[in-house]
Amino acid sequence: MGICAMWQWVGLFRMAVLTRVAHVFRILHVSQTILGPMVLIALLCLAFPVWAGSLQVSFINPGKQGERFWDMVTATMQAAADDLDIELKVYYAQRNRIRMQAIGSQLLTEKQLPDYLVLVNEEQSAEEIVKMANEKQVKTLLLLNDFFGSQLERMGQPREKYPYWIGSITPDNYRAGFRMADRIIERAKQRFGTPVHLLAIAGDKVTPASILRTEGMLKRVQADPDVILDRLLYANWNARDAKVMTERYLQWAERNQIHPHSLWAANDPIAAGAIKALREKGLEPGKDIFLAGLNWSPEGLDMVQSGDLVLTDGGHFLAGAWTMVLLRDYAEGFDFAQQGYRLSFPMSAIDKRNIERFMQVFAERDWRKVDFSYFSRWKNPRLQQYPFELEHLIKAVAD
Repeated sequence: MGICAMWQWVGLFRMAVLTRVAHVFRILHVSQTILGPMVLIALLCLAFPVWAGSLQVSFINPGKQGERFWDMVTATMQAAADDLDIELKVYYAQRNRIRMQAIGSQLLTEKQLPDYLVLVNEEQSAEEIVKMANEKQVKTLLLLNDFFGSQLERMGQPREKYPYWIGSITPDNYRAGFRMADRIIERAKQRFGTPVHLLAIAGDKVTPASILRTEGMLKRVQADPDVILDRLLYANWNARDAKVMTERYLQWAERNQIHPHSLWAANDPIAAGAIKALREKGLEPGKDIFLAGLNWSPEGLDMVQSGDLVLTDGGHFLAGAWTMVLLRDYAEGFDFAQQGYRLSFPMSAIDKRNIERFMQVFAERDWRKVDFSYFSRWKNPRLQQYPFELEHLIKAVAD
């Protein structure tokens, strides 16, 4: 732009400002000579739209730094925060519910409170923090694990008994658990006929995600008289315990002359531990027995590519990103309440059919490649529903 053109543009802008301010003055019937400089500045702020300010959001991550899944939650959350002008602070509770509550208490006694507090009801440990935040008038949003059962009875629905608890967003663990069981059962039927013997290794007995995932699996099993659930075990989400439990199951199966056909694992680490035990016993995953895991972890994706896993379900770690989308929209007047205070988003299976496409886009696990403003109703007011599905995630990169 040349100097003359630039000064012409400045002159036009100055005229527009003066015209707008003069209009405000006329409305107020106040002479410009009476108004002081501070009032003039205030009128300018009224006369022109203000850009959305940065939000201050604190997230208490219940996991440990270095744990694959919880680091992925943080990574996607940070990528979305960067896209949506959110200042995010993350605190790790190191898988310690007492530490988690202590972090929450400390955050809520600081002089500078966050605009929003994001919590995970891991091991049902978020209840007291939500109550404290409500007293301090700090808005809270739950992700991944919501209040459940007797806890929900005590807490009620969001925005009722505790009005500053504005909602929750959780993955559809029930459908994921059902889908995983269905796929390995059907593969086992095709290869071995019936009945199908199934070993299920869940995460724990208290976390809502684990309970719902397991309930989905049980629903599929109970609906099929040709499926025999030999054992339902709990491995605390880790490969070591899963390996030991699988070894003991295989010993029992051998004594009873049972051939195991399918193994349902609540997450990818459990699947990895089970696979070690199977191989040590001379069983080949994908041929002698069919397994499903969950997490979309790099290890899980490798196991799908090698044929060890029929599928790894997942996408639930993206709840971190979706939380940032909901909070920015909420702050800008696009309340998610019209879709419900307690939102559920679908997970997806990655298997031989779609893993190549996924790896083409996300092989490096760089979530900064995704434009998370694509999912925001504030940025895209014509959106009627939040498009939190795998196909749209890929599209947000492709676009």
